[in-house]
Amino acid sequence: MLAFATSAFMFLAIAAGAVAVFGPRQFGLSRSDDRIRGLGPGQPEASGSTAGPMFKRTHSSIPTLGKLLNDSAWAESTARSLQQANVHLRVGEYLLVRVLLSTFAFMIIALFTRFHPLGVLFGIFGAIGVYMLGPFYLRFLRSRRLAKIEKQLVEFLPMLASSLRSGFAFQQGVELAAQQLGSPLADELTLMLNDANLGATMEEALLQMGDRVGSTNLDMMITAVLVQRGTGGNLSEILERAAETLRERERVRGDLQSLTASQRLTGLILSIYPAGIGLLLLLIMPSLWSVMFTETLGRVFLGAALGLQGLGFLVMQRVMKIDF
Repeated sequence: MLAFATSAFMFLAIAAGAVAVFGPRQFGLSRSDDRIRGLGPGQPEASGSTAGPMFKRTHSSIPTLGKLLNDSAWAESTARSLQQANVHLRVGEYLLVRVLLSTFAFMIIALFTRFHPLGVLFGIFGAIGVYMLGPFYLRFLRSRRLAKIEKQLVEFLPMLASSLRSGFAFQQGVELAAQQLGSPLADELTLMLNDANLGATMEEALLQMGDRVGSTNLDMMITAVLVQRGTGGNLSEILERAAETLRERERVRGDLQSLTASQRLTGLILSIYPAGIGLLLLLIMPSLWSVMFTETLGRVFLGAALGLQGLGFLVMQRVMKIDF
């Protein structure tokens, strides 16, 4: 009876979350459509503001949850992280997914241990761990997308400078370059041009793109463009010099990746090696190693080993990460 009730609860929770996240209102809306729907009285930022989004939307399609999140600094930060990671979820939907997955992890561990008090405790820790995986996953998606954008910037700046020397206006040059580039930089440039076409000034659209992407290299290019638009000068030469600087930064980053390749491989092997040995011993001596799954003390040792292994992996990744 307990197993049936638990299964029914999990099914209803996952179904409710799926309807809330992927409901009918979520289908058929492109990013531009969603931004146009956000237009209305009082929606655009004041002309003197540069920090906030040009077109705001609520943080959740659920009205009650949206009201709770609208004035939250955490919601604003999470919305920016979702935007920079190119995850098409609102903050409320992202929060709901994390809660559902953590609940699912707790129920799986609790059912596996038949709701033993120690198993329930492990289930709570497991649920907390699954809940905390969301920011790490967003950070991974953001860093991967950011690396692609910064590599494309090295190609984009000379193309834009060439277009400007040929007599094109800045907006026309950006549009021409966006047609020749691939995703994700082309998507961001298209959104920036859409913002300008929807009534934002080019300065506001550029600043919004910089806030949306979160790239230091892109911010440097935007600053150069804004300074030139305010003080004058040869923009094509400025962009060519910026391209040379970015090209040199990419070369140094590549050298760093080559120099740390051996250490990163060693860290990966050390992270996988204990788990592989454990599975091999379980296959060779199942009667002996099955105690780790059937006895309470064995489960404690197994949980502690997995926790320490995960902690060691995170520490090694942080030590080998070079901020550049």
